[in-house]
Order: sequence, then C-alpha cells, then structure tokens
Amino acid sequence: MTRDAPIPLQNFVKSLMSQLDQVQETMRLKATAGYPLTFAVKDLSLDLRAHLEVHDNVVTLRPAGPEDAEASVVHLALTGITRPAIVENTRDTALDRDSPSIKEVFGDEITEQEQTQLEWAGIRSVEQLRDLHRESGESAIERVAALPIDRLRVALSRASQPLVRGIERHDGNGLLRIRGFNLSNGTEPDVLIDGAPAAIVAASDRELIVRPAEPLQAGTLELRSTAGDVATAFELADDGDAS
Repeated sequence: MTRDAPIPLQNFVKSLMSQLDQVQETMRLKATAGYPLTFAVKDLSLDLRAHLEVHDNVVTLRPAGPEDAEASVVHLALTGITRPAIVENTRDTALDRDSPSIKEVFGDEITEQEQTQLEWAGIRSVEQLRDLHRESGESAIERVAALPIDRLRVALSRASQPLVRGIERHDGNGLLRIRGFNLSNGTEPDVLIDGAPAAIVAASDRELIVRPAEPLQAGTLELRSTAGDVATAFELADDGDAS
C-alpha cells in the first residue's frame, strides 16, 4: 500500500489472511518435524490509520501520513475459526458450480448497480436467485437486495428461461447432447433443428439428449418451452463440440 494508491478493503483483508495461513503452515511443518513446543496466534488486533473511500461500490483504504489528522482509525480483530464452523456458515460452492452467473444470463438487461445489489445480498448465481425466491418470496429479495419490484420480477422471469451453453455429439450414435440451464422443468420442451422436430431421448434441467431427424454438422437449434424460447446457431467441430 502507498499513500496515493488506495486498495480495496477486501484485498487488504485477503492479503492479511494469506500471510497468516503461511504462518499456520510453518507451525504445521514444525509440528510434523517433531518440535516439542511451538506457538500459535489465537487472536490478532490491528489499528490502522487510513482514509476510507468508496469507488464504484468498492470500499477502499488509503493509508494516512504521520501528520494526517483527518484519517479514520480502522480496528481489525481477527480470531481463529475451525473447519466445521466454516462449513456450517458457508454455502457449498458445488451447488452453484454449474449454475450460470447473473451476468451470463442477464447480459445487458441488468445494470452493474443492480448486479452489485444482488451480490451484496449474497446472490451471485441464477441458482441462488431461484432458491431464495422459492424459499422466501419476492418481498424478501426486494428487501435485502433493494431492487424495485418491477425490476425484480424481470430478473426472476429471466432466471426461469432456458439457457443453452453447449451442443455436442453424444457417444457417436447420431444423438446430440444439449447442455444448459432450465432446459426441462418437469415438462419436455419442443426441440427443432433447422425447423425439423428432434426426438427427445432424455431430459433434465441441465441436459437434453436428442435425436435429429437426419445426421448433421451444423444448424440452428430452437428450444420452445413454457418458460420461454431460445434459438442458437451451432457448428460441430471435429472433436464433437459445438463452436
């Protein structure tokens, strides 16, 4: 950190945590090596004189100089946390690994400020948005994300529409695998390739296995469901993935 270069508060905290992790790793190595006694940091408190600023919705720190009387005093207290506590209080990232991000689904239909407000509410993926809506309803999301109800309803409607993320050959048997999100919500969609219906062999929320009317190398996929319609052009590469 330099006096004229503010850094995001989260970067400062992450850097501090990383260095403390290195200290912990050193202590683990000493214990493994057979040292009879070593030491650990239980709690750590820091008083940092700095200017707190906000740039594009990010809180930043700019260190104060020795004669800077207008600086704030930021008190940081760190303590240890065990693995069970982390697991209990953190959402399993595997639940969202295949879920599209808010930006991927909404694109330019959502402003950066609206995306930031959703992230502040802990909503970073469409799966999280749908889960919160299912468990708590519109009013809860409106309250915690501070989004107008009309914009929120647009977001919820967009989150329920199908999204195609990839098309590839399936096991070399003339079938196609369509990967995506909201592909089948209990009711199979209508799938057309270049206007011709394709038979659905298997369907789930994240994947469709379809049989085209005839072998093909490229075309336009149309997916029609009660949640909405989607169309995408594709070309199968030599390795079978769509490009």
